[in-house]
Amino acid sequence: MTADAALQKKRLTAMLVINAVCFVLAGVAIYGAVSLRIDWLRLVFLGAIIAGLGSHVWFIVGWMRATKGGEGVS
Repeated sequence: MTADAALQKKRLTAMLVINAVCFVLAGVAIYGAVSLRIDWLRLVFLGAIIAGLGSHVWFIVGWMRATKGGEGVS
């Protein structure tokens, strides 16, 4: 496995872990916001969604840089 492939594998694993954590956090937050009427949990829900999407952007940007022959973002 090349260095770029190893870096991308680590990046993919990190993205999947971040997404799993954000998914659980967003689920708990939306339950608390809607069912328990804890209003500040709406911000936690929004933050979890943004963090999950941010991890996707981070992965894709690193992948694009690696395929162009430049250095990946770490």
